This record gives sequence, C-alpha cells and structure tokens, in this order.
Amino acid sequence: MREQQREGKKIFNIERKIETNRAVKPTASFNINHIMLKRTLQPISVLKRCLTTSRTAFASETGSKSSNQSTNNKINKHTEFLSKYYNPEILQSIQAAESLVTPEQYLNLQLKGSDAKSKVGPTDEEFDYSFNDPEWEEPIIYPNQGLGRAPYPEIPQVSSPDRSALKIRFSDAPVATQKDEPTGIKTPQQIAQELSDLTGLDERYIRRLYVRPLIMKRVSLKTAKGNIANFFVLSVAGDKNGMVGLGIGKSRDGIRTAATKAHWNAVKNLTPVYRYEDRTILGSFEYKYHATKLKFSPAPVGFGLRCNKNIFEICQAAGIKDLKGKIYKSRNPLTVANGFFKALTQQRSLEELAANRGKKIVELRKVYYSQ
Repeated sequence: MREQQREGKKIFNIERKIETNRAVKPTASFNINHIMLKRTLQPISVLKRCLTTSRTAFASETGSKSSNQSTNNKINKHTEFLSKYYNPEILQSIQAAESLVTPEQYLNLQLKGSDAKSKVGPTDEEFDYSFNDPEWEEPIIYPNQGLGRAPYPEIPQVSSPDRSALKIRFSDAPVATQKDEPTGIKTPQQIAQELSDLTGLDERYIRRLYVRPLIMKRVSLKTAKGNIANFFVLSVAGDKNGMVGLGIGKSRDGIRTAATKAHWNAVKNLTPVYRYEDRTILGSFEYKYHATKLKFSPAPVGFGLRCNKNIFEICQAAGIKDLKGKIYKSRNPLTVANGFFKALTQQRSLEELAANRGKKIVELRKVYYSQ
C-alpha cells in the first residue's frame, strides 16, 4: 500500500507540472520534454493497470473494503461486456483462464513486449511462455528428398546467397559421411524399398529397371540477392518389355539429389506401350509437340534404332528394337523426349483399330506362309 501511495504521489506531481507548463507557449523544447515525460510514464501506467486488475485474491490481500468494492465493480463490468459477445459456457472458461494469471505474471509479460507471447501451445508443463515450441517448428522432410534435407531451403538475406550456407541439415537425419559430399545420397536399395511401399510394385522389379539420365544441367536463378544455383535432370526408366516412364528432378543440393528425384518420378510414371511383335511400333505416326515435329515409322527385323539419341534411350527402356524416323523444326531435348513419350503412349491398339474400321485384322504372313 505504501508503494502504491508513493507512485500515486509521483503521478500527481508530474501531472501538476504538466498543468503549470500548459500556460507557457508551446515551443520545440517543451514538445521534446512532453514526449520524454510520456515515455517515462508508460511503465508506471502499466504497473498501475496491473495493480488494479480484476483478481479478487489480490484485492483481499490489500485488506481495504473500498478496493474490494472497486474491484468487484470492475469484475461485474468486465463480465457484462464479455456477455454481449460470448455464450455462458465460453464466458465461464474465460473467467477460469483469467483467474489463473496473477498480476505479477501479467506485468512481466507486458514489460517484455510482444516477444513474450507464445504463438503455439507448449508441450512442457514448465514452459515459461517466452519462446515457441521447437516441436512445431521442425520442417517436414519428404521421402523423395536427399537425406537430411528440407524441400526448399530459405534464401539467406545476403548479397551472394549462392554458397554453402544454403545447406540445411538436421541432427536426427543421416547425412554424408565424407567431407566432400554435400549431402547423404540414397542408395538404389533405399529408393526401391520406398517406391515399392508407394506404388505397390515388387522391390526386385524396381531394382532391375533400366534407368538412364537424358538431360543433366546446372541452371541459375537470377535475383536481387545474387545467383541461386539449381540442378535439373530428366531421366527415363523402363523394363525393356513395354513399360517406360519419364521423370524430372530439380534440387539446389546437388546433381545427385536431382538425379535421385528424377529416378523416383520416372518409376512413378511407368506407362505401358503397344509394340508390334515386341520389337517396333504398331504403325507410322506424325506428332507435333510444341515447336517439335516428329515423324516415325516401323522398321523390319534387324533394322535397328536409327533416330535421335534421346529417343534411342527411350526405345531401349521400352523394349523397341527397330525404328526409323526424323525430327523436324526444334530439336530441344526436353520437348523431343516428352513429345516422343506422349506419341508412344497415345498409340491405338490393334483391337481399337479393328473396332473403328469394322473389320477383322489378320496377319497375312501367318495366313499365307505359316507351316
């Protein structure tokens, strides 16, 4: 009570000084002094509000009847104000929560500022409400990322972010064993096991797939902070028996992580392809994909693959042994590979061709030259 009276006298003396200074003409020095007085009064006002809170226990400690009546009036006004916006059940829970906070705790939180308030609910009972819970701030590591890596590292606020500080590591995740390695790379056995869990395919079948990279390049993102290096890989996967798929992988962690992602996506995109005699395409086709124009036709036995190098790898993965054709206009490797893959997957089967023509398709060589 004595401390309250002393603080009340201080506030009264300061207010008297302000009233006496009002008679003086306002000058620049007066404005500066007025601002300084306001700043000095801020913690005192916070303390005054905390000392006059709506907690009945704190009022009972003072032992004064007048203070008890004033606090009760404030509590009633507070409850009436809250009852306009909340139903009785929520109002009861609010009152229970307010009764658990002491004026000293509220004063400490106010003095600390906005940094003292926690954004998420704590998991520890002895939490001091000053920091966020670390379990909520742990980033998610997706299965197709490199070991010990987050999907998208944050861009540091420096003039040249293209440096080793972009590497994000976690203590629990396995990382590279050698110093020269930028990250831990997954083995083919780990990739096959994860893909079998995801797609339902046999793990041994995934290990035996024919996988080849078609495009491997380093690209750079131009920003105001500098150049951000990124790596791009396009891979093809197939079982050499009518199943083929393309996959794209991108990563800032290195070319090997991008190749792992491309392998992952290529296996996920495996698609069946129709073949004639398990060696060539069913019929000739012309297909336009963006600025690339493709013209391909089947070839006789032993003809081989006389085509573009990227199409050669796709045919190897799909099990096509004889093919001839040419590419016109743009020969961009990405559009060539995507265009040929779409043309292969959009072929019509022999049953569909027969149903559309209304005729029965017969192999003439088997009819006339069979033994």
